[in-house]
Amino acid sequence: MKKWRMLALLGLCCCAGYGANSAGPKWTVNVQEKFEFQPFDREITFRWTLHQGVLFLSPESVLVYQVNRSHGPVTLSPRDASGGGGNFVLEIRVLSTKDGHEIKAFRLPTNAEFSKVMATREGRFVVRTGDILYLYSADFKRLAAKPLPLRRQVQEEGWQIDVSPSGEEVALVHQEILKRDAVSPTSAVIHANVDLEVLDAATFNVLKRLSVPWFLVSWFAADHTLLISPVPSPTEGPSYGVLDFDGHWSALNPDGVALGLDCPYQAQPLEHQLFAAYDCGNLSVFPQAGHRIFSLKNTRKEYVGSVRSGGDYLAVLMEQRYKKMDNASNIPVTITKPLRIELFNMKTRTRLFFTEVRHSSYYAVSPSGKMAVVDGPLLELFEPAH
Repeated sequence: MKKWRMLALLGLCCCAGYGANSAGPKWTVNVQEKFEFQPFDREITFRWTLHQGVLFLSPESVLVYQVNRSHGPVTLSPRDASGGGGNFVLEIRVLSTKDGHEIKAFRLPTNAEFSKVMATREGRFVVRTGDILYLYSADFKRLAAKPLPLRRQVQEEGWQIDVSPSGEEVALVHQEILKRDAVSPTSAVIHANVDLEVLDAATFNVLKRLSVPWFLVSWFAADHTLLISPVPSPTEGPSYGVLDFDGHWSALNPDGVALGLDCPYQAQPLEHQLFAAYDCGNLSVFPQAGHRIFSLKNTRKEYVGSVRSGGDYLAVLMEQRYKKMDNASNIPVTITKPLRIELFNMKTRTRLFFTEVRHSSYYAVSPSGKMAVVDGPLLELFEPAH
């Protein structure tokens, strides 16, 4: 944290659009042709079509995954631990970052509701297939399993999973919605309950348990805390808070991001116990208590769509948004168009390169600055020049 405190004193401000050129990929793999994946810009028709992604396991390996229907006729069997009966599979491919050759392939049964793969530390990773969570070693051996049972005492309940930026903790949140406001236009939640379990990401041993009477619209695993929204006591100020594992929360006050309602900001945790917050075209990186150590201020009519981090590197997806009238409902809807992904070194305060994207926003950054992007059917790997 010392180096970040030193940078905070500099009042850093970078301007997007300067100091770097468009980059070409080190290698490209067509995941549709090579692995029979669907393009990542496939039409989102069911929940399972959202379950896909890319992540780095180590400096030498990158993992890409996608849920698909089973190929060919399926003989349905009794539901397994995932809750699936054979209709859906989680396809996983691990590739070399050197040249894109395949290192390992998985096909795991899952259900149509929940599937996800997340990296932890030292090449280990966790895989959610429906109602169960697995821990895998760097050599792809299954180390542990954690069932995700439902109590089935209320109509709305579910499990959500996240890994802390350091990869040391796995956070499991079980939410039950006890009562909604039937008169509210949004059917607002009146009463809810959250049960939190924090696991050691290396063993799945339980480190902490906590229950709070809240509803979390969104949350992220931060290191030794959760970043939550909305805060338990909403005000006109910050809409994000930090919850520790003893049940105490404090407001997150993003330095350098306006708190107005015209363009509500988004926030997420990064490595080094930092947070990123971004609104329309601005982005700020800061510790929970202290001044920002990195910022972007975009003067174009562009928006920050999302960010990903790895070590000292930060990737930022820039996008355009415009209104279009829906003729059927006569209601204006917002159309989002991804433009490019920019890679920054926060330590040296420089933009290293950018790459244009056309279809999707699936990308990841390694601690060494490699960036993997899946755009349509193409998985591409980029490296900064050293």
